Amino acid sequence: MSKIVICCRTSDSFGISGRIFDRLVEHYGHGFVALTDLDETGPVDLEKSRELQSSVQDAAVVLAVIGQNWLKGMQNSDDPVRIFIEAALRLHVRYIPVLVNRATMPGPQELPSGLADFAYRNAFAIDPGQDFSRHVERLIYAVGRIIGETETKKSESFRSPAAVVVQPRPSPPNQAPLQQDRAPAGTGARIFISHSSRDRKMAETICRALEARGLQCWISTRDVAGGDNYQASIVQAIRKAKIMVLVFTENANNSDEIKKEVALASRNNLVVIPIRIEDVLPNDALDFEFATRQWIDFFDDWERALEALCSRVSAILERP
Repeated sequence: MSKIVICCRTSDSFGISGRIFDRLVEHYGHGFVALTDLDETGPVDLEKSRELQSSVQDAAVVLAVIGQNWLKGMQNSDDPVRIFIEAALRLHVRYIPVLVNRATMPGPQELPSGLADFAYRNAFAIDPGQDFSRHVERLIYAVGRIIGETETKKSESFRSPAAVVVQPRPSPPNQAPLQQDRAPAGTGARIFISHSSRDRKMAETICRALEARGLQCWISTRDVAGGDNYQASIVQAIRKAKIMVLVFTENANNSDEIKKEVALASRNNLVVIPIRIEDVLPNDALDFEFATRQWIDFFDDWERALEALCSRVSAILERP
């Protein structure tokens, strides 16, 4: 049976990891979820190392819970958390970083060289307060997608003509409509929505409005699966797209990531449509890029601006 394995440091995040474990057990049942809490006191001997690696083998997905002190000991080759994560990578087990207690993702320079790719994985933040339930629902949905993919691959390999395999199905979160409406992988959405992470809600509103009119979009907050390489997913989506809709605000104006996405869009010959949510002008870095582009201002008349955007996008997509 596929398993969900939660890996945490005892002294760093055991309390909230236990809460996450309880919610996953409530959803998937006992025996499907394991909580591996690791203490960093003392080196790990060979027998313990083998035990840790063995516990990863049956996992469909590993949830690496990262608190404020998660990095402690990661530079030591006998650190149990490091051994566990390295085993998951070596066995090609899907993993999702889970940020708790206001922790942030470590940079590649903070990790051992063999774990540098870990820094680029799409992480889920879990707030222990009033948003805990909503955040865990989003995590459960992401985990369900991974388990579904894993079970589908297994059934394709072993299914006989008369066999019927019932796949585990993820339960969509109550407050994440973009997750529910996500297009199946490989559909190749032609509209890439670029936005600052601080403007997530506005970008998702734009996405919903476009898709309500039959215009399929790609947006990172929905379409980068948990544990996927975030940067690689961005690059692939831009290469498949024909249009970039840039949600332009002061946050976007000062974002280095936005500049990279716009530059990549230009190299791949995307039509970039900047839509201004706030009455701000691009700084020097973006001013040159947008000098000849026609803006659509959303801060004056939302409905008129939305119709103008949909009309322009549709006309571009209809071109041969």
